[in-house]
Amino acid sequence: MEKMINPMQIDGMSLTGLIDSAQVFRIGSADYHYQLVEQTGDCRIYRDTEHQLQVMTQIKRCESAFVISSTVENLSDQMSAPLEHLDPLFLVFNCPSEQWRHIFANGGSMQDYYPPLAYRTQEWSRAREKFSIGSDESGRSSNATLPMVISLLDVDKIHEGLFCGLEWSGTWLIEYTRLNKHQTSLSAGIQINQPRLQPGEKLALPPVHLGFFTGEEDEGTNALRRYLYENVCALYHGEKMLPRVSYDHFFGIQCDINIDLMKIEADRAAELGIEVFVIDAGWFIGNFPEGVGNYTVDKKKFPHGLEELSEYVGRLGMGFGLWFEPERIVAGTTMSQCNPDWIVETPVTWYQEKNKNYHLNLARTDVQDYLIDLIGGFIGRLNLKWSRWDYNISPLPFWSKTDPTLKIQFDYVKGLYRVLDTLMQKYPDWMIECCASGGRRLDLGTMRRAHTCWFSDQTSDWMICRYMQARANRFLPGHLLNSSVAVGRGNGDRGYDDTSILSRMLGKLAFDGDIASWSADWTGKAAQWVREFKSLRHLFVQDFFQLAPMPANIAEWDAVQFSSYARDENAVFVFAGSKGGCQRIYPKGLKSGLKYKIWRCRNDGGIDAIELPGDELCSQGIEVSLEPNEGGLWRIAET
Repeated sequence: MEKMINPMQIDGMSLTGLIDSAQVFRIGSADYHYQLVEQTGDCRIYRDTEHQLQVMTQIKRCESAFVISSTVENLSDQMSAPLEHLDPLFLVFNCPSEQWRHIFANGGSMQDYYPPLAYRTQEWSRAREKFSIGSDESGRSSNATLPMVISLLDVDKIHEGLFCGLEWSGTWLIEYTRLNKHQTSLSAGIQINQPRLQPGEKLALPPVHLGFFTGEEDEGTNALRRYLYENVCALYHGEKMLPRVSYDHFFGIQCDINIDLMKIEADRAAELGIEVFVIDAGWFIGNFPEGVGNYTVDKKKFPHGLEELSEYVGRLGMGFGLWFEPERIVAGTTMSQCNPDWIVETPVTWYQEKNKNYHLNLARTDVQDYLIDLIGGFIGRLNLKWSRWDYNISPLPFWSKTDPTLKIQFDYVKGLYRVLDTLMQKYPDWMIECCASGGRRLDLGTMRRAHTCWFSDQTSDWMICRYMQARANRFLPGHLLNSSVAVGRGNGDRGYDDTSILSRMLGKLAFDGDIASWSADWTGKAAQWVREFKSLRHLFVQDFFQLAPMPANIAEWDAVQFSSYARDENAVFVFAGSKGGCQRIYPKGLKSGLKYKIWRCRNDGGIDAIELPGDELCSQGIEVSLEPNEGGLWRIAET
């Protein structure tokens, strides 16, 4: 068959013309040589006759992006040789490594200092050595870095770039390698330890999403955000997701809950305009963390079960939610007594000094079926509209113990996806909030199966929360970035002001803990910010601009802008540094020749608007005066 050249050419896109690859994968090792043997539509079949491996690749185009899906099959009646690489993407570009700029973000870890490492933007430019990002020793996909990269080609006459990410919740690796002074390779694949395929075995590799854009950093950010939101992120009732306002008791009250207290908190949540009321860890016998693996309601806290609270919350006009951590089991719980083939003991983690941890083996179909029935039963009985699906355990020790080659993760991740997909299909009113001790498993695979993400366990410091949301928006649609205003037990209004709420409004807004301890006056002001959030939340899933350099210390200001695709609506958040003062902020993307109404939002709902031409707003900016560490929100709309 005639050799195919460059299957990812886009007319008018110079960068795709630099691709020097007919074969888009790297499977096996350097001595594997595949030949194209069949091509039908967007499907291509390659074969290495010496090693008797066959790779079927499908390349689907989605506007200026491609989705590459591959399956590798052992055609022989013998065990395959060990596989060094399982890379569903491997491309060679006819440009040197020094001409690339790679922009990526740290993962969803938690720090108690400013500026935090979490979601911090990183850049590699003009690199002669290999650029490499990937999962770390925990195995959770975004513990170290988000599993995606934006790369710009830094050439005078070419202002283009690409984004790349794997739809995968296991180990991964994305690399740019200098091949010679004229060529660079891009690879995206799975971290493995020389697995072998059984005779006749097929292995489906995770899809790789590869998109191209024209422009610089802002265009790359918005091309990636738009692609994820419109093509990857989970829908709800067939519609694209907007961020809901939710309540969760854990950060502030933790496990010290009961039916009476939760009714009081629910009353206040309804006053605030909260849409979903979630019971977190602690509803089961044994509390958290010792009781993880028990699915019996603690009757000392909820004498009549959780049905009473679900019905109460529903009468207040809110959806009822419940926390689960299905994949982890603590010794001594009911699940730890189940079929020993279902669980694998893992090393004790830092917050579990007293108890052994077990990992549920979702690579098994019978375990998947059990979990579907178990969680589905709760959804049906309690009319659940929401669940936080937590994951406070590192999978790599479990995968390594069960299968040192790490091939088990293919069956495990496939099993996890089957459970989530089945539950979402069977219970379409149910929304999933993915969580892994915060945002440590936030990837394209979980995005497709989650309506938001608890993106960090850091809830106490508003400045850190704001920094993380602002940075994460450079890569992710805002509805995925759930951050909470957490209130300690009996705290009252102390420490809460407009800035404390604005700092959690750059994506998805939530409230935690003892909100019932707030005064009526502050509750009214907070409720106004909730109304403001709802009125502009459609902007958080559209375009994003960073208007000030990423802060390096507490003295530096932070400013970001959310804009509709049409640029007729805009929201500008500005946060002063520790010294306050006056700065000029320059909005982006406004149209010259049009007039815009601009006003600062207030906690009483009042509006004092002025009108300015778009070209004046962009060239002269907005003069912003703020007190030390004060935040403000400005709306800009076409008149």
